[in-house]
Amino acid sequence: MRKMFLIVLSALAVYFTSCTEDETNNPGYYNSPVVSKTTDALAYSLVADYFTSTAEYNLQFTSDSLAYSLVVTNFFSGIGTLEIKDTSGVTIYEESLQGNKVISFTQADVGVPGIVKLEFDRYTGIVNFSLAKTNSN
Repeated sequence: MRKMFLIVLSALAVYFTSCTEDETNNPGYYNSPVVSKTTDALAYSLVADYFTSTAEYNLQFTSDSLAYSLVVTNFFSGIGTLEIKDTSGVTIYEESLQGNKVISFTQADVGVPGIVKLEFDRYTGIVNFSLAKTNSN
């Protein structure tokens, strides 16, 4: 009997020490965009799980010489778009956020960015985006 008790106790000890936190019970980092916005820079990061939202960020850029970076990983489903408009409201860049992708480039003479708009409809995936002034101008 004592041997059986020790076996059960050992099995329970192994079971409870190997438990990990269940993300479905604590999804605190899902669907909470992290945004850093300063003069001449914007950074956006999102871990989305069936996320629906529309957000616009007013920008304060002093140049149209820009560096863009967009990384989409673990895309699973939904619709997402990124749109950048200049200070007069004209679209200067637009990108779909469906599918995994890495995009990075510099660009000048297309307009000073004034607004970044991000739209998500039942979106599941990870999105990281940054926009910054380059030293060209």
